[in-house]
Amino acid sequence: MVVACGAVLAGLLGALIAGAFNSQNTQATIEAARVAAETQREADREVEHDRWLRDRRLEAYVDFVNEVRDLDTYIHDLATGLSNDHAGLVQSAKQLNGLQVRLLAPADVSGAASEVMAGIQGLIRALTAKEMAGAIDDPSFNAASELLIEKIAKLERLASQDLGVVRGGPTEAGMTTV
Repeated sequence: MVVACGAVLAGLLGALIAGAFNSQNTQATIEAARVAAETQREADREVEHDRWLRDRRLEAYVDFVNEVRDLDTYIHDLATGLSNDHAGLVQSAKQLNGLQVRLLAPADVSGAASEVMAGIQGLIRALTAKEMAGAIDDPSFNAASELLIEKIAKLERLASQDLGVVRGGPTEAGMTTV
């Protein structure tokens, strides 16, 4: 009988010890799953934020470049006589807003946007000088126009790099070719 009681007691003690280990393992598994889920949620939030920021940058870059191109066309229409609405030029130039680009973009893209705005101002000054001189073909206006085109191209290249898009070149690691 003593042996039987000892065997039952040993069996119960073994079951209690195994239960304690299983309980600890279960708690550790639950904690590991909670930490993994929390880490995944944080990673998802970070990815979502990165997507949101990229979308805002893309929108800001596209809007800015479109405004610049429209203003450039407007200036060339004035230069060629297709338009004579100088008041509209002043209004269009005032509406050119690079604030979103300056707020969202890295320093190199923001600097390129500022250079583009300076290029627009230079083109407007060249247009004014051309009109005051009554010149049909003015080398300084043409030079200012070419300089603006170069600055726009630089801005587009830097913006594309910032967005992870390489235009018309070989694909680099992590970059998409458009």
